[in-house]
Amino acid sequence: MALALTLSIAGCANIFRQPVPIETASKATVRGLTSIRYYPLTDPEPIRKMLRAAYFTETPDSYETLPDGTRAYSYLSVSGGGSDGAFGAGLLNGWTETGTRPRFKVVTGVSTGALIAPFAFLGPDYDDILKASYTTVDANRIFIARSLLSLLWAESVTDTGPLKDLVATFIDSKILAAIAKEHAKGRLLLVATTNLDAEQPVIWDMGAIASSKDPKKLELFRSILVASASIPAVFPPMMLNVEIDGKQYDEMHVDGGVFFQSFFIGALIDLPTVISAAHPDYTGKAVQRLYVLRNGRITPDPKQVPRGLGSIAFRAIGSLLKVSGINDLYRLYLSCLHDNVEFRYIAIPIDYKPTTEEQFNEAEMKRQYAFGEQLAQKGIPWLTLPPGYAPK
Repeated sequence: MALALTLSIAGCANIFRQPVPIETASKATVRGLTSIRYYPLTDPEPIRKMLRAAYFTETPDSYETLPDGTRAYSYLSVSGGGSDGAFGAGLLNGWTETGTRPRFKVVTGVSTGALIAPFAFLGPDYDDILKASYTTVDANRIFIARSLLSLLWAESVTDTGPLKDLVATFIDSKILAAIAKEHAKGRLLLVATTNLDAEQPVIWDMGAIASSKDPKKLELFRSILVASASIPAVFPPMMLNVEIDGKQYDEMHVDGGVFFQSFFIGALIDLPTVISAAHPDYTGKAVQRLYVLRNGRITPDPKQVPRGLGSIAFRAIGSLLKVSGINDLYRLYLSCLHDNVEFRYIAIPIDYKPTTEEQFNEAEMKRQYAFGEQLAQKGIPWLTLPPGYAPK
């Protein structure tokens, strides 16, 4: 009802802003920093250059050497999914406990996956932080619902001040220093947001931000994580200050899930060719593996839908997001075929029955975390084909 009211009164009030002029938008920089963000749909060459450099400058810490001498590159893509991120967090920690969790060359994250990604990137030493961030929170630590009256001049139905505080609690200068150290080894931490003004996804090189000398890099790092998780209309957008020819403007960034629930770099470059070119003296075998953590379901969840604006909208939007996640699995699978990358993914199994549909319910998040952790401890049942796909 609150969302419907927001839409109906959208023209009643506007919040002042200084938007980037459309004709010069491509020149905008954040805090004067270059090579920290990319627009893969319209200008892919800069990100290709960055990706190539990550392989040409990598140290042995970027990959693993298997007992037979094979070099193994492991990649992780963590999807959106709101409070279902508790499942992915539990899975990662349970994976650690088996002793088989790899060190990832590249970690990508969208929405709740963006909040998980820094700790997945840094590895098992940060499992306790990852656990705390998904098992000690509830809705009150994520958002504050706005009053109906305040919606007249608001841009969302909630205020995410608590989420910003939560991100600040877990992401500090020590975390950035650790990420910068790994970035120097040729490892990549990438997070996606949506630039609503440009109507494009933006991929941020979080390791490059952490490695910069900008005195406000911690503030920028946190803002991008919050932006990636800012569901439009439900959560307020993050307004990022940018500069063009010495003039100050703002960009409106929201949830990266507007464009995709999960992403990978394979569609942007020819990975086998780049790896071979980066290591001309290595004549052995190199394998690549992409692991996708789908923080949500990929199977139908039949239920009777009451006649009503809220219930119909909630069901339809939820189904749309689920199918978006499934479509991403197809896209990632085809990308892996192109680059000879082994494709593996896991989603919340059909036999898991939540106790509530309420988002950010602490008790349910603890259940999901424990379920993911136990699933991994038994051996993750990775799937290798997108739902419904039958190869020749």
